[in-house]
Amino acid sequence: MLKKIREVLLTQHIGSVLIALLGWQVMVEIVTLIVRLGFWFFRHWHTQAVWDSPGAPFRWDSLIFSVVTVALYQLTAYLLARWLYPEVAPPAATETEAQSQVQPEQPWPEHLGHVLRGSMSRSTRLPSLLQP
Repeated sequence: MLKKIREVLLTQHIGSVLIALLGWQVMVEIVTLIVRLGFWFFRHWHTQAVWDSPGAPFRWDSLIFSVVTVALYQLTAYLLARWLYPEVAPPAATETEAQSQVQPEQPWPEHLGHVLRGSMSRSTRLPSLLQP
C-alpha cells in the first residue's frame, strides 16, 4: 500500500507540491511568531508607564506551541522528501580514477638507484645539500 501511495505522490507530482506547502507553512508560522513577538514588545514597552501595572505577561505557551509546530512541519517535510526522493549513490569511479586515487607506494626504480648511491659524474650529481 505504501508503494502505491509513493508511486501516486511521485507520478502526479503531489509529493513535491505537498513538500512545498509544508515549507510554506513553516515560513508562515515563523513570520507569525515574529510578528506576534514584535507586537507584544511594542505594546508592552509603548504602554508601560511609571504609574501603570506591568501589563499582560508574555504568553509563553503560544511561543512554545509555535516552535513545536514549526519543528513538526519541518520534520514532516524532510521525512517526506527523503522518502519520496532518496539520495542517489555517487556514480562508480572508472578504473583509471580508482587507480589514481589510491596509489600503492612503488619501490625506487632500479635504473635510478645510481642517483641515491652517487655513482653519477660530478657535473650531473645532485647538489651536496640534497645528498644524504
